[in-house]
Amino acid sequence: MEKIIIRKVKVEEIDWVNSKYKKIGFLASDYDNEYIVIAEINNNACGLGRLTTIDTDNLELGGIYVFDEFRGLGVADQIVTHLMSKASKNKKIWCLPFNHLKDFYLKFGFKDHSLSDYQIPNKITSKYQWCNKTYDKGVLLLTKLQVVT
Repeated sequence: MEKIIIRKVKVEEIDWVNSKYKKIGFLASDYDNEYIVIAEINNNACGLGRLTTIDTDNLELGGIYVFDEFRGLGVADQIVTHLMSKASKNKKIWCLPFNHLKDFYLKFGFKDHSLSDYQIPNKITSKYQWCNKTYDKGVLLLTKLQVVT
C-alpha cells in the first residue's frame, strides 16, 4: 500500500485547490479562514479537505474530495483524521456530507444534529439549505463535540 501524506496547502496553491472544488461544484476555499490540506501519494495530489472556522465555538469539516483514480485507498480516512487532529478542543464541528457518506462520518464520532441540543450557527443553516438546493444528492447535517484529551 502506498503511503498517504497529508500536508497543509500553501497560499500559492489556493487557486489550484479552488479549481478542483469548482469542477465538482463545491464552494471555494478561503485561505485566511480555513485549514486546507492536500493528500498526496508519491508526490501526486490525490485529495483535498478543509476545516473552516465558523465562529469562536464552531468549525465545519468539509470539502473532503478524493480524486477518482485514488478512491478506495483510504485517502478520505487520512484527510478526516488529520483535520480532526487540528480541531481545537471543546469546539462543535459541523459536517454536511452527502447522504450515502453517513456511515463514513459516523465512525469519526459525528451524529445527526437532531440527536444533539447544539444551536446550529446561521452560516451552517444557510450552507445546509444551499447544498440541498444545489446538489442532486441529499445532504445531511451532522455534528460532534471535539474533545481532545
